Amino acid sequence: MSSPGGHWGSHESGQQYDPLTGQPVGGAQYPQPDAQQYQGFGAYGQPQQPQYQQYQQPQYPGMPGGYPTPPKKSKGPLITAIALGAVALIAIVTTAVVLLVPSGQQASPTPPPSPSTTKSTPTRTTTAPPSAANPDLQPVVPGWQVVRVPKRTALYDVPLAGWELDPDPENIQAYGPPDDPVTMTGVADYMVGFCPGDPRSYRATSGVSARKGPDDTTVANETLAKLVQHAHSRDGIAPIVETGAPEHIQLPGNVPAVRVTARVTLPKPGACDAATALTSVVATNSDGQSSVVMMATADQGVEGALSQEDLNKLTGSLRAAP
Repeated sequence: MSSPGGHWGSHESGQQYDPLTGQPVGGAQYPQPDAQQYQGFGAYGQPQQPQYQQYQQPQYPGMPGGYPTPPKKSKGPLITAIALGAVALIAIVTTAVVLLVPSGQQASPTPPPSPSTTKSTPTRTTTAPPSAANPDLQPVVPGWQVVRVPKRTALYDVPLAGWELDPDPENIQAYGPPDDPVTMTGVADYMVGFCPGDPRSYRATSGVSARKGPDDTTVANETLAKLVQHAHSRDGIAPIVETGAPEHIQLPGNVPAVRVTARVTLPKPGACDAATALTSVVATNSDGQSSVVMMATADQGVEGALSQEDLNKLTGSLRAAP
C-alpha cells in the first residue's frame, strides 16, 4: 500500500474540518454533536506543574556561599627542618655510591625497560533489539509497544519490529477526497518504504478517529465500507470485498465494542500493492451520536504480512489513556 495523501488538516488549506470525521463543516450525514463535548474516551486536562522550593545554601564566614575556611598555621620552622634533613640524606647517598664503584670505573647506566605489548580484544557487534516507543506506558499485549492518541484520550498497541509511530500523534492521515474523507490520528505504519521508489509505502497502517452514527455496530459497518472504498480502489476500480459478521468484543477494562473485518481483493493491484488485504474496524464508547473508531489495514500474501491473529490483537488493544 501507499499513503494516499500523507498528513493534512484544516491548517493547510484554510478549510475547517469536523474533528470527528475530517469532513468540511456542513457536510455531515448525521446531526452534528458538539465536538468539545465528545473527546473519545473522555476529556483530559492540563497536567499540574510540580512546585519546587528553592534551597538557600547557608553562608559561612571566610568562604561566602560555601564551607568555612580552616585557620592558617605558620610553616616556617617545619620547612627549615625538612631542608636540613634533605641535605643530610644527599650526603649519605653520595658517599655510598663512591664506596660501591671501584676507582677508575663508571657506573653503568640503567638499561631502558623493554617495551610492553598489549593485545586488543576484538569487539563483537550485535544488532540491538528495537526499542519501544513510549516506554513509560505498559502495553496490554506482551512484548509490543504503546501508541498514544491524545485527540481521543486513547492508547493501543502495535508490535515492536518493523513498526514506526508518527512523531506527532496528532497529525491527521486521510483517505479519500477532502469533501468525504476517512481520517485518523495516532498513526502507526508497518514496513515503511518497502516499495523501491516510494518512501511513503507501507504494508500495514493503523489509527484512531471518531465517526458519527447512532450505535457502535452502525459506525463500524459504515466506517469499514468507506475505508475500503477509499484505501483500496485503484483507477476507479472498486475492490472485491468479503465482509464478516460484526463481532461483539471486550476491550481492556471490560469496555464493550463491535469489530468488523473484511478481506479485500484488488482486481488490478498497483506496483506497491498486495493482491489481498485485511481491513478491520472497531467501534466503541457510543454516546448515541458518535463512536470512537479504531482502524487497521494490512497487506496479505506477502513476506512479513501481519497475521489476522495479530491484527485482532492490535485492534482489540484500544483503551482509554490513564
